[in-house]
Amino acid sequence: MTRLESFGQEDFATLISWIHSRELLVTIAGDAFSFPLTEDQLKSYLKDENSRSFKVVDASSNATIGHAEILLSGDDMYKIDKFIIGEVSNRGKGIGQQVIRELLAYCFTILNAKVVELNVFDWNIGGIRCYEKCGFKLNPDKKSTFRVDDGIWATLNMTFGEAEWVNHKWPETEAI
Repeated sequence: MTRLESFGQEDFATLISWIHSRELLVTIAGDAFSFPLTEDQLKSYLKDENSRSFKVVDASSNATIGHAEILLSGDDMYKIDKFIIGEVSNRGKGIGQQVIRELLAYCFTILNAKVVELNVFDWNIGGIRCYEKCGFKLNPDKKSTFRVDDGIWATLNMTFGEAEWVNHKWPETEAI
């Protein structure tokens, strides 16, 4: 199982250690940061009053294994952003679903969100499947693109509404 804890300056080095390429940084943060990720960028990031940043902690070992942000994106609308399970060896185990569930619970029960959204690159099939298993639906009306080196990356927008939160049947996930 995982839990969310506040992300602070003491967590900078761990997050920075996971970001080994510009492509990975763009994958999790779009154009919010520049590579290489630095402590100064993260200090500025923490000053955003519309953002709540979390480290993802493995409840059994108390090790930090990921990062996520909830960002106010409109009236009663929040965005899950900058989400990463840090070590590649921890990916593909259902941890992402656990974290998304916790982030949704925070949005709907603490922040009283009406809608939660996220963006995912169209080539990130694992991410898309994770979000779909958690109940997110594609929003075909909202897309964007990013220039990364010589290519164009397309993002898909996915949403999850308050009604889905109340009625959603959660899939089984593996414990870590």
